[in-house]
Amino acid sequence: MRKKAIIVGGGFTGCTMAYMLKEKGYDVTIYEGSDILGGGCRTFFYRGHPYTYGPHHLIMKTGDQEAADYFNKFLKFRNLDHHVLTYPNGGDQFYNYPPIRSDIEKMPHKDKIKEEIANRDENAKIENLEDYWKNSVGETLYGMFVEQYSKKMWGIENNQELDQDIAFSLKKEPIRDGVKEYFEGAKYIIYPENLDGYNPYFEKTTENCNVQFNTKVEKFDVQRKAVLVNGEWDEADILVSTTSPDKLLDYKYGELKYKGRDFLKIILPIEKITPDPYYFLYYAGDEPYTRICEYKLLTGYESKETLIGIEFPSENNKLYPYPTKAEVDRANRYFAELPEGVLSMGRQGAYKYKDMYEIYNDCKDAVAKLD
Repeated sequence: MRKKAIIVGGGFTGCTMAYMLKEKGYDVTIYEGSDILGGGCRTFFYRGHPYTYGPHHLIMKTGDQEAADYFNKFLKFRNLDHHVLTYPNGGDQFYNYPPIRSDIEKMPHKDKIKEEIANRDENAKIENLEDYWKNSVGETLYGMFVEQYSKKMWGIENNQELDQDIAFSLKKEPIRDGVKEYFEGAKYIIYPENLDGYNPYFEKTTENCNVQFNTKVEKFDVQRKAVLVNGEWDEADILVSTTSPDKLLDYKYGELKYKGRDFLKIILPIEKITPDPYYFLYYAGDEPYTRICEYKLLTGYESKETLIGIEFPSENNKLYPYPTKAEVDRANRYFAELPEGVLSMGRQGAYKYKDMYEIYNDCKDAVAKLD
């Protein structure tokens, strides 16, 4: 008799796990709360312009042929550059982000900035995000690029509150020599050639799966690997949840904190607004928004007009887990109580910001461990 898998959530993680479990011989049921697959990676169209809720380029490691072969089974890709401009706090012009050395020469307080970088304490104790940045680039650049942006993004009063994974993927000295060094290490960035983005991936990976749309899971029983749906329990051999891990144990240790985004779409009567090679604009001052993305530069859509997406910090969804020790420790208490055969995965489920490439690896590793 074939084993059964239940997947809660049909986003990128849920669809990837569905495909891999199906290939492993499982019968797969997906419970999706909305009427679409793909979650935040789903491409929609606004008056002909394709867009997603937040840009979702695929970051890959150079030379990882296994991952490339996997994604190429479903989609054709084109290469992208990833360059960012920031309008700094208190500034009057855009600069590259992360900061690059040639830009420092254009800054009003360049001598002070260079002195702060030269005199940074290599042995300083780093306990939070503020410590990291001040001891990496100095107080002036921290104030220009990070201080207000981070407070705005997380809705906090002080960046000392952020004390988990504070360095993210950055170097000890996050000053770049040029714009092509946005990501540390050898990586390349791709995006689907087709205008509907990853949508074909979601359809192909879930072929022959039992997908239940507009279906909310009312309760979990992790010991039985079961979910309560429409008043009835559905039980499986493996349960994969891509929702917040606190839901799995009925908020036993309290609710986990997340930060979300609201998105405003605007079409402008101009072919292009951002200069090459940029398509992200960050705003590090007191603007109510954090980022603007020009979508046609991602999607390859051709038009005499352009669509921009403006992102506002929000409590309306759960896109970003809080990078604090207290919240990560709370999440780990939930993970510690999950029995074998119950997996909490994806950005929300793992309580860790993950790129699609990392999610692919997580899915591959998880399925490899199954009997």
